[in-house]
Amino acid sequence: MEWVDRKVLQQLAEDIGQEMMPVIIAVFIEEVGEQLSQLRPLYEQGEWDALARVAHSMKSSCGSYGAMPSYQQLMGLEAASKQENATEALNQLLLLEQSLPQVLALLADYV
Repeated sequence: MEWVDRKVLQQLAEDIGQEMMPVIIAVFIEEVGEQLSQLRPLYEQGEWDALARVAHSMKSSCGSYGAMPSYQQLMGLEAASKQENATEALNQLLLLEQSLPQVLALLADYV
């Protein structure tokens, strides 16, 4: 599985400049890593609105960096949270907990 669409990263580098890539990727890794650590506690506490908000924010970030599997999982997590569907939310969360660390490790090579 391709965790990150390299074409998206290449376009991002063209848009902002190659020299800025390590800076913005470092920010992405920090912010999304922090948000990832918030998801499980929000799920376990049944904080559906907060879970949907964090998932929405992460979804946008992942899409911008080409992390399409994580993007899809976050889209599913956001939708399940809005419906308060605990089973589907957990399913998406488990998938995300597998995919997103792969994305962050791959992007760390750019920093």
